[in-house]
Amino acid sequence: MAATHTAIKFASPGGQRTLIVVGCGRGGTSLVAGAATILGVPMGAPHGSTNHEDVELVNLAQGRDLDGNPMGLSAGSHLEKLRSLIQARNRANDLWGWKDPSADMYLDAISDVLRDPLVLFVNRDMAAIAQSEVNQMQGSIEQAYDMALQRFGRYWGLLQRLQWPTLLVSYERAVLDPEALLCEVADFVRLTPPTEKQREAVRRFAEGRRYRTL
Repeated sequence: MAATHTAIKFASPGGQRTLIVVGCGRGGTSLVAGAATILGVPMGAPHGSTNHEDVELVNLAQGRDLDGNPMGLSAGSHLEKLRSLIQARNRANDLWGWKDPSADMYLDAISDVLRDPLVLFVNRDMAAIAQSEVNQMQGSIEQAYDMALQRFGRYWGLLQRLQWPTLLVSYERAVLDPEALLCEVADFVRLTPPTEKQREAVRRFAEGRRYRTL
C-alpha cells in the first residue's frame, strides 16, 4: 500500500501520549478523528456523534458548558478548568485524544499538561473548504477562503514553534484510500497494524464524503 501522507517528525517509541486532530473546520478533521476512534483511541466523542468531537473539552476551551452556553468565566479561569480536564483524561488513559479545528487558539496555553503530544494536521483543498463553509453557513466565498487561509497559517506557525511530531494528512487522499490513512495513523501513533475488521469499518465510514456515525 503506497504512502499517502507525510510525517514532519515521528513519535518517540513507548510512553503515554496524546493525539490531537487539527485543521480547518469543514476540512476533513471528522474523518480523521473517526479513523482514530476505529483504531481504538479514546477521542471523547459521545455515542452517535457525527462530527466525532469531544463536546466537553471543545466547549470548555471556548468558555462554554456542555450545552454550549457561555459560562461567564474569564479566559484564565476557563483555561484552568480545561487544564484540569486534560489532567483527568491523562490519569484515565495512557493514550487518548481529541479533535478540534479551533485548537490553534489554546494549544500553547495547555502544552505543558499534554503528555507526548502527537498531531494529525488535516489538509484539504481550500476552495473546497470555502465552498463547504458557504453552503453550511452562507457568507461569501472570498471571506470563507480567507478565513481558511488564516487558520492554516496559524497552525503552521504554531506547529513549527512547538515542534511536536506531526503527520500531514491529505483529506482528498484519505477519502480515496481510507485504509492507507488507517495504517499510517496506526504507525504514527505506534499502534498495532489495523485488523481486517477495522479496515472494513473505515471503508464504510469514509463512503460518501459526509458526516456519519461509527
